[in-house]
Amino acid sequence: MLGEKVKQDLTELLQPSTDFLVKKRLRPNYITVSGFLLSLVAALLFGSTYEAPFKFRLAGFFVLLAGVCDIFDGQVARAGQNGTKFGALLDSTADRYAEILVYFGIAVDFVRAGWWATSAALFFAMAGSLMVSYVRARAEGLGEECKVGFMQRPERVIAIGVSALLGREALAVVMCIIAVLANFTVLERMWHLRKI
Repeated sequence: MLGEKVKQDLTELLQPSTDFLVKKRLRPNYITVSGFLLSLVAALLFGSTYEAPFKFRLAGFFVLLAGVCDIFDGQVARAGQNGTKFGALLDSTADRYAEILVYFGIAVDFVRAGWWATSAALFFAMAGSLMVSYVRARAEGLGEECKVGFMQRPERVIAIGVSALLGREALAVVMCIIAVLANFTVLERMWHLRKI
């Protein structure tokens, strides 16, 4: 799966930084909260009334930086052997809220620009994104692992971050793609569980 491969490659690339953070005894929950705050900044930038090309680039940069934090928190928890059930819950909850905030910020921009059709696609992108995570969590609650599908969180973060670096038009196209692929991933996961 591409999402797991991307995450694994980034994890290996960031390993020296992970080791440094573990050595400094930085708590994973601080990294989780930092990632959430970076997503909040990205959402505020997307939704701001300030019209400048670098607005999207800056927002995209913060989305990608928040994604790096999302890798770091789990890595630091595992490497430092200081992960907790609350930390895992905080991580999942913060991820969901971060994603909602970013989508909301993008929606505010699209509505302000009069891009109503794209705003509708964004709603389905957000719904699909949340459902991808929900189906996995529900499957795990039933005792099954379910990581299948293309449009998982790492792909969504990279797609949103990189497209934002390219501007509003690229971001709009990516939102439409996520709307289709995220919901397809939900169906793919349900089909995977049906076969088990």
